[in-house]
Amino acid sequence: MTELVYVRGTRSAEEIQEDVRRFFEELDRSAEVRAELAAAGIDPDVLPESEERAGAVRVGVRGAGLDPTGVALVLSFAPTANTVLITLWKQIILPRIRRRYGRDAVRDERPPQA
Repeated sequence: MTELVYVRGTRSAEEIQEDVRRFFEELDRSAEVRAELAAAGIDPDVLPESEERAGAVRVGVRGAGLDPTGVALVLSFAPTANTVLITLWKQIILPRIRRRYGRDAVRDERPPQA
């Protein structure tokens, strides 16, 4: 399992999870999304099947108290799929969230804690 950790922004973990879910829904019916994938060099055929997508990217909060320190994105597929999902997140989904809600919706990635 791979984790990417980002400094929490204005979007909650639940809102980001919903953004990911909506993206995967749109993937099945949008030629525009498929064109974005092609431009990023991502083959849609290597992404999880529709019924497996709900667990493909899990968003949770890491940290205690009222002001969690980060949002952890857990990509929970086999190592070969992890690379594709990380690329999908970094090149397509995250930029879409930032365009829609602002650069501070999800702040910068930070190294995982040891």
